[in-house]
Amino acid sequence: MKNVLYSMVILYFVLLACACKQQLDAAPPYTGTSLKVNTSIRDLYTSHIPGNIERFINNEVITGIVTANDENDNFYKSIVIQDSTAAITVRLDGFGLSAIFPLGMRVMIKLNGLWMGEYGGMLQIVGSVDRTNPLQADLMPLPAALFNRHIFAVGLQTMPSPIDIRYNQFHDSLQSRLIRLNQVEFAAADTAQPYSDAINKITTSHSVKFCSGGTIYLRTSGFANFAAQKTPSGNGSMVGIYSIFGSQKQLAIRDTRDVQFGNQRCIQTGPAVLLWEDFEQFTNNQKLSNAQWQNLAESGQVFFQIQSQQNNRFVSISALGTGQPTTTSWLVLPPVSLSQVKSPQLSFLTKDQFDNGASLRVMISTNYDGKGQPWKAKWTTLKANIANGSSTGIAANWTPSGPINLNNYAGLVYIAFKYEGNDLNSSAAKKNTNFWVDDVKIIAQ
Repeated sequence: MKNVLYSMVILYFVLLACACKQQLDAAPPYTGTSLKVNTSIRDLYTSHIPGNIERFINNEVITGIVTANDENDNFYKSIVIQDSTAAITVRLDGFGLSAIFPLGMRVMIKLNGLWMGEYGGMLQIVGSVDRTNPLQADLMPLPAALFNRHIFAVGLQTMPSPIDIRYNQFHDSLQSRLIRLNQVEFAAADTAQPYSDAINKITTSHSVKFCSGGTIYLRTSGFANFAAQKTPSGNGSMVGIYSIFGSQKQLAIRDTRDVQFGNQRCIQTGPAVLLWEDFEQFTNNQKLSNAQWQNLAESGQVFFQIQSQQNNRFVSISALGTGQPTTTSWLVLPPVSLSQVKSPQLSFLTKDQFDNGASLRVMISTNYDGKGQPWKAKWTTLKANIANGSSTGIAANWTPSGPINLNNYAGLVYIAFKYEGNDLNSSAAKKNTNFWVDDVKIIAQ
């Protein structure tokens, strides 16, 4: 009797242990002709209304090749699939997804009953929506028990080649796409640093610079199995999944093999980019706010704002609607050292709108102390082409400033845009032109 009881107890604990360990079944193979692909991933983006959460009810079926998964724990409870038109992230509530959805696996997904919505601007396919919080609906991943009802394995196929993207080509149409960046390197402060915080498991962003100018952020989870490894110091190419969070452009690598930096840093092989700003990383429709840039009002309380047109962000300034008799506003760039460089040049783009006489100048100072009152320093106006004359609307094209030679200056300098105007009651006396500024760049040899 004791032996029987002992055996029963052992059997109970064996069954209990098996029940506690979650096992994910392989995705069922596609075996029948009833499941037909009837829409593309690009069609999902086209049908989506920005800001909405939508449920699939028309028996849509998509297919795609898995280009990212949780194999190295940098993509949490999700896979990314890509077809010939676009790519999208699929949220799945399970671990060890890479075992059933390996890279290169083509899958078919029955979307009926699933949902799609945005997280930080990124469109995702999810299992359900939690509306407990009336202020913010939460997108919930597809439960593991429902994988077999919606996702079907077609078989391993050749991985899609990453698309080569230059900095000025980033666009929402690239969401979740596998892309490659060339001639890039980590910013000096982010070089030879851990990819992420492996101790506290905190996601970390590192600045990745293009030799031609511009920045994208490499986003790495603190749970990634390569989080403690150090970022390389060279220059080269980087492959990863493109994403956005708000206005920030981001890249996530699958593992460190996606980073191939075998070249010297670009500052040693070509023009040194001393400063580059295209304002894409700032939040739209808000006052430009950044620790390195000084956005100051000498009079009139008018500030430079971030605006956008056709998916392009820039700074904008106008006295229109302020009712101020005089407005003087400054946008001071971060300080730049012109020591030990050759042939430094400044360039930027401008547009004017409803030009009625307000002015925008670009100026340089060698004695500004950087403490927030530039009007107390000595400034010299630089000779630049600045947009003017568009009195009936917005200029059709951007006006290049032309290369502005800074050879006559050395040491630490400050460069600033200075706007002067008013919004008087008399229409004849108003000077409230709207100026746009973009692509501010300082290079040297």
